[in-house]
Amino acid sequence: MTEVEFDLAVTVLTRGIITTLIITVAASIVTVLLGLFVGLIRVSRHRPLRWLGIAYIEFFRGTSMLVQFYWWFFVLPLFGVFLSPWNVAIFGIGMNGAGYGAEYVRAAIQGVDQGQYEACTALNFSRLTMMRRIVLPQAIRAMLPAWGNMFIDVLKGSSLVFFITISEFTSAAKQAADASGNYLLFFAVALFGYYLIARALITPFVRWLERRYSRGFVREASA
Repeated sequence: MTEVEFDLAVTVLTRGIITTLIITVAASIVTVLLGLFVGLIRVSRHRPLRWLGIAYIEFFRGTSMLVQFYWWFFVLPLFGVFLSPWNVAIFGIGMNGAGYGAEYVRAAIQGVDQGQYEACTALNFSRLTMMRRIVLPQAIRAMLPAWGNMFIDVLKGSSLVFFITISEFTSAAKQAADASGNYLLFFAVALFGYYLIARALITPFVRWLERRYSRGFVREASA
C-alpha cells in the first residue's frame, strides 16, 4: 500500500467513524425518549393506550430493521413522503430500538416493589407524582444494564445505513479495502473498531449512569 493510498484510507475511515458516532448518539436519544414514552403507555391504566404500546412493540420487534429502512426510504416516496437518508437512519434505528427499550421500561416499572405503590396510595400521591418521584427513579436504575446492551445494538445497527446511501464505518472499511485490496487489514479495523467504541465509550457511560442513579439507594445486605 502506497503512502497516498494509506492517507486516503485513513481519511475515509475517520469520516466513517464520525458518521457512525453521530448516528449512534442521535439514534440513542430517540430510542431513550420514545422507549420511555411507549413503555409508559404500555403500563397505562387505559386499555387503548396499552394496546397501542403493545402494537408498537410487536411491530418493531417482529420485523427486520433493514426492511423498515427500505420502507421509510424507498416505499414512502411512492405515497409522497420523502425522508432524507439521515432522517431515516436516526429515526429508523431509534424507532426500532424503542420497541425493545419500551419492554425494558415496562419490566422495570412492574418490578418496583408493590409496597412502594401502596405507600404512594397511602400518601395520596397522584399517579403522575408517583411515577415521577417514586417509581421512575427506581425503574431507571433497574433498567440501565439492559439499556447499555441496547445502546450497543444501536451502534451495530448503524452499519445498516450503508443500504440507504450513507457511508458509515463499515462501508468506509469496505471502500478502503476495495481500493487497496487489503481486506484482512481493513475489515479487522472495522471489527475491532466497533468493539472499542462499545467497550471504551458506551460501557463506561452506562456504568457512570448506574453509579449516578444508585446514589441515595441503600444496598440490600447479602444473606
